[in-house]
Amino acid sequence: MPGADPCRPGRHHLARHGSATPQVDRRGQALSRPAKPGEVALESLNPDPFARLTLALLRLYFQTFAAPASQGWLAALRLATIHVGPRAAPALCYESVALVQALREARSSPFRFNPEGCACCRQWLTPEERLLLEFLAALRGRRRGRAQALVQLLCDGSPSDTLIAVAEIFLSHHAPEFTTTAGPVPAPLHPKTQGE
Repeated sequence: MPGADPCRPGRHHLARHGSATPQVDRRGQALSRPAKPGEVALESLNPDPFARLTLALLRLYFQTFAAPASQGWLAALRLATIHVGPRAAPALCYESVALVQALREARSSPFRFNPEGCACCRQWLTPEERLLLEFLAALRGRRRGRAQALVQLLCDGSPSDTLIAVAEIFLSHHAPEFTTTAGPVPAPLHPKTQGE
């Protein structure tokens, strides 16, 4: 499965397809690169710490499939351990991989993602990432009809009951609003970039 587009657009590409002026997040802080066509700022979805952690883990697993030598799965395990502890991290990672695999099986086209390791790129959502976060948010909000519509868009027009089931399992085990013995809410992922 192809991963992130390794070719970053040059200034001539921006002049045709987007703005070359610096973009800012909702706090007025400059993001270090302009959006590519179709991208939206992560902040525009107002993600909570769990959604941010989920996105980071999924991106690292997409990276693992796209570039196995990167060993993104090790970074994902470290990140999960930092945020949920050594006892909960393996299950969170396993179910994150299951979610990525269900998505990969349900789609016929590549899933474009931004690399989590790039401080400027991780601030943007590709159209596919935006749909994925909106799909998970719909399930978290118990809006199943919206989730079913979003999964069709996410899966190239095909409904995927398997993806919905895997996502529901993932959320029921890890999302704070579904777990009855949830520990503390995950801390911000990138404290240096969030409060500067």
